[in-house]
Amino acid sequence: MLYADDLVVLAETEEHLIKRLIEWKDFMENRRMTVNMNKTKVMISGEWQKVRQKPVRWPCGVCGRGVGNNSIQCTNCKKWVHSKCSGVKGSMYEVMKSFICKGCMNSVTDTGCTTVDTGGDTNLELVDKFCYLDDMLSIDGDADAAVETRIRIGWNKFRLLVPLLTNEDISLSVRGRLYSSCVRSGMLHGSETWSVRKENEVALQRAETRMVRWMCGMKLQDRVPSTVERETRIRRDKLSTTAKQDAMVWASAA
Repeated sequence: MLYADDLVVLAETEEHLIKRLIEWKDFMENRRMTVNMNKTKVMISGEWQKVRQKPVRWPCGVCGRGVGNNSIQCTNCKKWVHSKCSGVKGSMYEVMKSFICKGCMNSVTDTGCTTVDTGGDTNLELVDKFCYLDDMLSIDGDADAAVETRIRIGWNKFRLLVPLLTNEDISLSVRGRLYSSCVRSGMLHGSETWSVRKENEVALQRAETRMVRWMCGMKLQDRVPSTVERETRIRRDKLSTTAKQDAMVWASAA
């Protein structure tokens, strides 16, 4: 083996992560393999890392959503935390004087922190998204970053093939097969593991609609639904439908 790429080290806490990373690095170097620490990144995911969708008067110190009566205050950051986010089992009254939320227990969760110190002269960059096995992972655990990336890749592939996809000397069925093999497959890469929301489906479908109209030479003035060309002439299901079917097949085989 000359090199090994796309390796992942998982841990629950910062201390455990650093320990496992150092052990893995020493293990590799003892076998005359070099670990490129400059390309190594750290990404933290969890409920407390989710982006706050809208401002609230009393945001939870863990998930960011508004809190109500069933909550407990962190003695460190003074933020209120949902009972379900606190991790407290039993009565919250008994631990309210010494309670520390999950965000304060791990220093990496601080929004001002941009690196993780592994000891020595090495600091690993803390990122909010990372490309792994050609799929984009984000701290939120959703598919927004992945869908955005795959749509951009799909457009790049489509523009490269525009001379063929818009060539009227080639039958539309052949162009449809070329589109599915080279463009559609690229847009759906890794979709089996996506946690797709309605916004993601709309973004995917909007991108494919524009591609289909371009490929078929259709304009808005023609007043022809894109589903007609896609289903009758290109003979392809909706992109979001295909993504759901692939996810179901992958889940049933897992």
